[in-house]
Amino acid sequence: MIIINPDYLLNFVIPQGPTGPTGITGPTGSQGLEGATGPTGATGPQGLEGATGPTGATGPQGLAGATGPTGATGPQGLEGVTGPTGATGPQGLEGATGPTGATGPQGLAGATGPTGATGPQGLAGATGPTGATGPQGLAGATGPTGVTGPTGPANGLNAYGGKYSDTPQTITLGIGTQSQIALPSTMPNLNTTYTPANSITVTQAGTYEINYYSNVSVALGTTVTLAVRNNGTNIPDTVISRVLSVGVGSIYSGSVIVTLTAGAVIDMAISALLAVGVTLGSGVNATLSVKKLD
Repeated sequence: MIIINPDYLLNFVIPQGPTGPTGITGPTGSQGLEGATGPTGATGPQGLEGATGPTGATGPQGLAGATGPTGATGPQGLEGVTGPTGATGPQGLEGATGPTGATGPQGLAGATGPTGATGPQGLAGATGPTGATGPQGLAGATGPTGVTGPTGPANGLNAYGGKYSDTPQTITLGIGTQSQIALPSTMPNLNTTYTPANSITVTQAGTYEINYYSNVSVALGTTVTLAVRNNGTNIPDTVISRVLSVGVGSIYSGSVIVTLTAGAVIDMAISALLAVGVTLGSGVNATLSVKKLD
């Protein structure tokens, strides 16, 4: 039996041979018993934040909590900038009519308007009743008897006559051409005739007063002229021209004194600057009368 000194073995180095090939892994042994838990290691550094996961489904609404006490009013904030004006809203419904206000004080009288044109001369009225006979005068001294003069007319006029229209009529005018105004109705007359139609013919020469009137409206704004004619020629003092507006009636009237010869034919005519329809409306719309003054 060889006894080796242990101290010798401590100093003796056995030469290492080459590592042989790894053997086949043996079967896994049975699980060993869990060892005791070691001490907690130091906290490692903060890891990187992971990607946000998908939002989970909303949970059910929780019960409303009790209302907390009202907090103290904070200080007044600065007024914000005025925003742009919004679009105008739709028209609201009309409100109920308010009560009638008290009557205001009487206004000042307006200025007096201009005097209107003189209307046509009316026909002579009927002769009034004969007055009571006065007391017998004292007999005067008998003078020489003069020559008896001609008997004058009972009403003081030697001749008169008139015609008028009270039927609506429309006259179609050409440019600058005259058309006679129809006067189908007659007035009382003396020493005048009503031929030809729509005119008055005087049978005595002399000085006559002529009165005329017409109420005219047009379908197109233009200048309209009315005149009284003697044997188809305008009597200058009777010519009236006016610019008329559509549908607005205008009164043409006047009175003149002229010298006429026996057989003079007097009528009224109308003309316009443009071709237009002229209307004489309802009621008396035209009159023409003559009376001898001498």
